[in-house]
Amino acid sequence: MKRSIRYIFGLLCMAVTFTACESNEPELFDKDASGAYFDYEYAADFDRMLNFSDYIAGAPDTVSLTLKVKLLGYLMDEERTLSVKTKEIEGYLPADVTIGEVVFAGKEYEKEIEINVKRPMLEDSIYATCIYLDGSGDIGTGIAGKNEINLYVTESYEQPSVWYSHVETYLGSWSKEKHIFLANHTGNSHFYSNLYDNNSSMHLFDSIIALNVSAVNALLASEQSAETAVDIPILKETDFPNYREPYFWSKYEEHLGVFRANKFCRFISLLGGSGTKDVAALFASSEAAEEMKANAADFHKDDVLYMLNQYYSYAAAGRPISEYKNLFWVEMKNSVNYNVRIPYWWEDPNSLGTAEIVKRYFGEYKDDKYQFMLKTIMKEDGASEFVAASVLPFIYDKESGSFTWDNTPFGTKQLSGEERLKECYRLIKAANDKRPDSRKFDIPDVVLE
Repeated sequence: MKRSIRYIFGLLCMAVTFTACESNEPELFDKDASGAYFDYEYAADFDRMLNFSDYIAGAPDTVSLTLKVKLLGYLMDEERTLSVKTKEIEGYLPADVTIGEVVFAGKEYEKEIEINVKRPMLEDSIYATCIYLDGSGDIGTGIAGKNEINLYVTESYEQPSVWYSHVETYLGSWSKEKHIFLANHTGNSHFYSNLYDNNSSMHLFDSIIALNVSAVNALLASEQSAETAVDIPILKETDFPNYREPYFWSKYEEHLGVFRANKFCRFISLLGGSGTKDVAALFASSEAAEEMKANAADFHKDDVLYMLNQYYSYAAAGRPISEYKNLFWVEMKNSVNYNVRIPYWWEDPNSLGTAEIVKRYFGEYKDDKYQFMLKTIMKEDGASEFVAASVLPFIYDKESGSFTWDNTPFGTKQLSGEERLKECYRLIKAANDKRPDSRKFDIPDVVLE
């Protein structure tokens, strides 16, 4: 039945196409005649099709259409009513159409009348009605052949022609449920038109990726019900998707650590998952629990390295260290050998002069030396209070293009700036001097004032 409905509706579309350029010229009429007619030139305007699948966003129960009506004869000063009615079309279920009172003011000779069409009760069925001027009001009918408009109404969904290649890769297979979700999600019933450039005949890759990300975020913000579950592919971490934390992540944070989009994508891949429809169940599986335990240490180490990379960026942007913990912070562990990176002030890419100061106290940079420094000060400050950037307490002054000392107090002695740096040096130097002769690095001897 579905196929036959679409076939019939397609035939109607073809009929309109073939008659679209066929002019429906009015017959000659007496200039003194008084009447009204639908003011359209082509025959296709008198056989109209309304598909509610073109009106998804907001799920309107009723769609309003306008029809142009014009009067014949001389203008009159008095107000006049025009009778516009509906009647059934044989062979079709009746469309639910309402038309308000149509009144022409004095001297008014043309206007647009509004008709309200209600959503059909059944999908993939064609409803129809004939809207006609019956001449029973103050204004009669004017031109033969221009007094009736046939309106065909349906709610029938078809896969858009652009749904292939990149669209299918990043949005998944088309379905009616997905189509409706994406239309409501974007607020655009024709959302798919923004995924393809007709001028170049190419898909718009960035727009498709952006829709994937926003749709995944919306679907994973809360649990989907089984009846409305929509499956959108989860991108690979190499695509750098800007996914937000899904509603279920906090349940597994003990093993997975702080949410990051690339970590989320990587774990989905580890579990052999693909899309939003069953991703929460995938995380809750026994296989996921085992993967979490097996990878917890690596995820934690990744979080710390990510934190150090972020702190490099914060320093370059001139942010005070007091903001770092709120922006991104992971509690470090003394028992873990982390992957680290050179701090901004030690590298000194803008030649501010901080590298000279840091090297005076700590020598040339080495990963294992810096890791040792962090663990030493973390032991002193306490892991729950330690901020890695506080070991080198500088701040970039963007206005002057130079550095200054950061005045945020840290540690058990609540020292800041240069005094904090000297205290860190004392602690690190003392701890390093206690290490065996086989150590791989040295801390310079500095006479502190």
